[in-house]
Amino acid sequence: MMTISDEDREAKLIFIEAFFEEFERRIERLPKLLADSFKDEALTLCVVYIDHLASGHFGGDQSNNENFSRALRTLSGDSLFAMIHPRDLLEKAAGFCHEALPLLESVVQNHPNALLEEALLRRAVQESGLAEPVKQKLNSNLWRASIASICYSHIRGQLVHGPGSGGLLFEDSLYKGKVGVKVDFDLLYRALRSIYDSVKTKSLQNAEWFGNPSYPDRNKTG
Repeated sequence: MMTISDEDREAKLIFIEAFFEEFERRIERLPKLLADSFKDEALTLCVVYIDHLASGHFGGDQSNNENFSRALRTLSGDSLFAMIHPRDLLEKAAGFCHEALPLLESVVQNHPNALLEEALLRRAVQESGLAEPVKQKLNSNLWRASIASICYSHIRGQLVHGPGSGGLLFEDSLYKGKVGVKVDFDLLYRALRSIYDSVKTKSLQNAEWFGNPSYPDRNKTG
């Protein structure tokens, strides 16, 4: 592993800090866009900025969806994004893990209309009689039915590629004892701020772009 001198590290930190200061100025303009009746524009930039931070921080061979969802689930500070939507879970599992459907249907029936915690599903999977490869496959794909992943496909995807999205409303979903879950600009903006703070902090602590040692060093030019 290549190491850099203290002098080069300090120089790199200056560039990183300047980048994040400019990025924060962009983030801070979003509420004004919303207030000026540019709702779709504000929401589009909000999810694009989340996507940018997530891709930079997690990088690797994962899809944009996986990185975006991971950022919302682990860095947003809001547990809602990690919750599993039962109907979406059954629809997705029918495609990637059909043999687990009876188990998942049983769990869903025992928690009518409730968004499900991933830990609850993992326990049910682990205690089941499913073959070990099936358990591993199912657990590694639960995120695909998370609220975060649904945000990627139904908000980020529709805003960027059309026809647009005003957010999401899960009218019948039960979460924290209340019926009805709304994902709108305010919720995603708070998540963006939290993700930004986390990625910036790790970047400055590690002197790595986006806190990711595998991210290309943008200070170097040919």
